[in-house]
Amino acid sequence: MPYPAENIINIVTNIRAAGLGTANFGAGMVFADFDSSTDATFAEGSYRDYGGASAVAADFSIASDPYLAALAWFSAVPKPRSLRIYLRQENDSPVESLNDAINKRIWFYWYEFETTIRANDADVLALIAAGDAAGKFYAGTTNQSSVRDPSLATDIASKAKLQGSRRSFLLSHATAPYAGFELGAVFSRVNFNAANSTITGEFKKLPGIVAEDLTSTAYSAMKEKGAPFYTIVETGGQVDAGRVINSRSTSSFGEFIDDVFNLDGFVNALIVNLYNALANVPTKLKQTPEGQQVLIDAAAQIGQRFIDNGYLGPRQYTSDETGEEVLSDGYEILSKADDILDLTDAERAERLAAPIIMRLFRAGAIHAVDVTVNVD
Repeated sequence: MPYPAENIINIVTNIRAAGLGTANFGAGMVFADFDSSTDATFAEGSYRDYGGASAVAADFSIASDPYLAALAWFSAVPKPRSLRIYLRQENDSPVESLNDAINKRIWFYWYEFETTIRANDADVLALIAAGDAAGKFYAGTTNQSSVRDPSLATDIASKAKLQGSRRSFLLSHATAPYAGFELGAVFSRVNFNAANSTITGEFKKLPGIVAEDLTSTAYSAMKEKGAPFYTIVETGGQVDAGRVINSRSTSSFGEFIDDVFNLDGFVNALIVNLYNALANVPTKLKQTPEGQQVLIDAAAQIGQRFIDNGYLGPRQYTSDETGEEVLSDGYEILSKADDILDLTDAERAERLAAPIIMRLFRAGAIHAVDVTVNVD
């Protein structure tokens, strides 16, 4: 037999693993009461995916909350691709249902419950807190008239603002049960990998939702309590029928909905890119400045991606090193590759990298403008 060439040329093949992908921030879920479905085969504690409201109507009455929530979700423009409905178990509390879905690794980001649950403020506040802790965003609606009364602080919007959870908002509407869920659906179509894709909730239209014409007192109360609303905008007899105004979350940091949502998207992308840079090396990522630079570059890639999608933008800031004003494109990485040379023996033994410190500058969004007109 011939002499094997493999005895002379020894080739080792290293295959790059796929690694992690970023989270699906477009996934919405409605938690339906155990007795809501008209399909007896829909088991409690399970979920189904639907591609439109008509598909939901096959499993739920068109008068049911799950159908009305789906109708709002799929009315958003652009239209979401899908909606999940989880059928709650009979004896579970709302928070237990939420945690059950999370523990079963049923993925969702935006979520809502039936209006019977929203009738109990304590349940809503508990859901918001539990969802926030789990990284889920409550796209809620409140039909309480007291939200529009500045003399009252016992309404759900006031209570939620006092609680201060970041991942929730409560859109105030007199009659529409799922107006807020439709606003969540608008955000669900954001693709963080696409250029100029990030949005603000302000001025968005909600097809199928009646725009309200309210008093100045009601508007002021909702603004003070941090409750978004859907209203008619008018000037000089001309009417714009339907815009979301005051698109704030319930965050104690005073954040708008997009502030919270975009940061979640950024953090997830940063985790994924750093993990893949670390785990997908065929040999190893060396504990040297060269290896540290790989991680810094991975972080920089996400910074640039989120400049491109519109979350981050130019800003003048004061440099901590020089004290001078510096123009940033949207982010700064304050760490250097040589920082890894300063690791302690214990840190090196734990196979740690040097910490990476980033500073982000949000592009924000313009919601109002002041104009001075000087007439000569």
